[in-house]
Amino acid sequence: MPFLNDEVKEWIAIELESLGVEDLAVYALEAGTEGDERRVMVATEVGLLDHRYAPFGSSARYRLAMLMYPWQVLRGVELRADTFRLWAREHRTRWSFRLHHPHFEAATESADLGQALCDLARVCAVMAEPFGVPAGRVSSDVPGVIPGGPRPIPASTDSAEPSATQTLATSEAVANGDQPAKDDAAPETRAVPIGAGEEVVGLSDEEKEAVPTRSDDQA
Repeated sequence: MPFLNDEVKEWIAIELESLGVEDLAVYALEAGTEGDERRVMVATEVGLLDHRYAPFGSSARYRLAMLMYPWQVLRGVELRADTFRLWAREHRTRWSFRLHHPHFEAATESADLGQALCDLARVCAVMAEPFGVPAGRVSSDVPGVIPGGPRPIPASTDSAEPSATQTLATSEAVANGDQPAKDDAAPETRAVPIGAGEEVVGLSDEEKEAVPTRSDDQA
């Protein structure tokens, strides 16, 4: 693989040995403003290993940083091919590969690098989880998913129960021997028993007006 020196190859081999896996596909490209960095993508059985090989402190010291992405989290695998004619009976193909997450883009017209890019794209397409949240979306955008879990149904105002403060005040009043205060707006209604030989008689509006009331006695 171009762009890889013996040191990088040795360090990646140590990682693979520690994980107990083998590389299924490898692709490296130049990175950094001066081209002194390398980004190396290694596809394995357990996930995609994203490497960054760059100077550490000075140009004389380099380090290799790695972050593993399990296949279930990969999103948006895209591979494009553009084949064009150079002259009679000769052609060239430009390969373009892109990952949405983790973000990675590479393109080449080299036959060897193109084959390596196709190998990486094939492994990612086969191993990546085909279900779940598509690229560029989060779980809160998916229909039927409630962020943070389901919410309780709010209580209806028509059937609101007395608050805890009101209940506590009533309990204290009863414990002290006091009767709880009654609401003036809601007069107390008492049932009057019907005696023997009595019956309830319905009155018309005129008969109700003729019945004397307490206000008539006070007048």
